[in-house]
Amino acid sequence: MAILLKGYAAACHLVPTLSVTVMVSLLAWRTGWSGWHLLLLVVAVLSGQLSVGWSNDAIDAPIDIAAGRTAKPIVAGVLSVRGLWVAAVAALITTVVASFVAAGLLGGAIQVIAVASAWLYNLRLSRTTWSWLPYAVSFACVTPFITFGLAPPMTPALWAIAVFVSTGVAAHLANALPDLATDQERGLGGLVTRLGEVRAKRLALLLLALSAFILLVQLAQFNAVAAYLIPLATGVVLILAIRPTKRPIFFLAVQALAAFEVLVILVTGIPITS
Repeated sequence: MAILLKGYAAACHLVPTLSVTVMVSLLAWRTGWSGWHLLLLVVAVLSGQLSVGWSNDAIDAPIDIAAGRTAKPIVAGVLSVRGLWVAAVAALITTVVASFVAAGLLGGAIQVIAVASAWLYNLRLSRTTWSWLPYAVSFACVTPFITFGLAPPMTPALWAIAVFVSTGVAAHLANALPDLATDQERGLGGLVTRLGEVRAKRLALLLLALSAFILLVQLAQFNAVAAYLIPLATGVVLILAIRPTKRPIFFLAVQALAAFEVLVILVTGIPITS
């Protein structure tokens, strides 16, 4: 049983799954969510992320097996494709129900759109030049899901949406870089494959800089000290990206920067509503 649980944990892409769940939940709490509404939001976000991660591994199973990626539970023989599909569909149903109950019709619909966009990435767009689009859509839904789910609903701040979109697309580029060589060998698409390593990394860094600038401008009106920490943290990520080291570190650094930006928003109390 323990081996099986570890397999499902690995197949859901545990670090990104927990990172997104924690960050969205904390932002919701800071914006005014509480009690069972907040608990349902956590369930909605977590189950949505689980459905995306499990369906991704189920869909990519033939590619992972052919590439010999033994770190994948399916390739290692720990999980079956059928078992992953059952878990993914169960998680999908859970997130749809929990989203509407927690956030109402509008807020719930936005969360469902975010999850549906991620599923579209898994099913089709991940191997096309449009691979970035589901990340942009899903991350753009974060703030509206939180603000429209409030009672009464509130309009999301455009700057917050822009920050999440820029960081989300940058994360996609950084996440795809480690598989670039394998994808190129097998003739698989994806924006990173089309751009190549150098241009993909440059675009990711440009988006991170844009995200940092937008947040800095907003923070400068509330807390000058916190505002200056943003370019400092971004600079650290840039150094990690430029250094000749293992590429997965870049993705971890992008996740860390996203977490840091959310932490700054939480600590300073800058509103994500307009």
